[in-house]
Amino acid sequence: MAEERLIDDNRDKDKDRKYRFRINEDGEEELEIVEDPDQEPEEQTEQDVGGLEVPEFKEDDEEAAVMTPEQLFAERQKAENERAARENKARELIAGAEAARDEGKNSYALTLLDSAQKECPDLGEIYSLKLQILTDNFTSAARAEDCLDVIDGYKEYASAEVKSEISKKFAPVVRDRLEEVERKNVQLKAENDEKKTQRRLFFAEGYKKALVRFFIALIPFIIFVGLGIGFSSVMYSDKGGVLFVLTIVFFAIAGVALIATMILGRLLAIAARKVSRNENDSATALGREYLAGKSAEEVLKKLYEGVREEKF
Repeated sequence: MAEERLIDDNRDKDKDRKYRFRINEDGEEELEIVEDPDQEPEEQTEQDVGGLEVPEFKEDDEEAAVMTPEQLFAERQKAENERAARENKARELIAGAEAARDEGKNSYALTLLDSAQKECPDLGEIYSLKLQILTDNFTSAARAEDCLDVIDGYKEYASAEVKSEISKKFAPVVRDRLEEVERKNVQLKAENDEKKTQRRLFFAEGYKKALVRFFIALIPFIIFVGLGIGFSSVMYSDKGGVLFVLTIVFFAIAGVALIATMILGRLLAIAARKVSRNENDSATALGREYLAGKSAEEVLKKLYEGVREEKF
């Protein structure tokens, strides 16, 4: 029977392993590792599962958790094949859009690019081509708002080289247009503020007059209502009927004053509304033009931030 001696090699870098010398059949000593029955088996490598690369899956993916490595690999292959098919379809649509653009059919080209975006939204060519069409080959920022709908995908998926090239062409165009709109907005704001100041004085004067007229009607109403109520409590004590007549007269005058108060109150509300609306830029054509200019300015600023080279 072969002789065996157990040793504990603490000088080895793995101190948890135990070794032993055994005498083989030829009478020579051999060193072998003693397997620990309590030691957990090592994780399987790709070779352990037939050489397949096992895809990772999320902990909360219940379907993946019960799949075999072969099934996971097949699912990943299926997803990659589907992705490749979608990308090929998107590239066909892009090619069609380029042909339509060359024929001057820009609307149709944009429709094809929308379809390509649905097929494969992470292709940067889609967004750069959209920008090229919307900007008339990067020479016009007239459709800045439409460009802004494209800019997020462009910034995320277009390559650095493409973005740098487009920035050199298009960023100066957007900047010039932005400066032009800003200058016009400054003029519009000055003119609009001047008109508002003129109207403010006029409407404020009208409001003061309406307020005075309202109180001229309200105060007599309160007075004659009070007199009517006061005389009504003692009118039957006068057998001559004078107090009764006075009570009727007071209430009648109060009624007339009430009607006047209601009419003048409506006029006061109209005057107050004019004062308030004067501060609202959307109430006048000039103010609406200024608001449209400010909106265009904000859109151009966002577009410029999206295409200037410093963002890359």
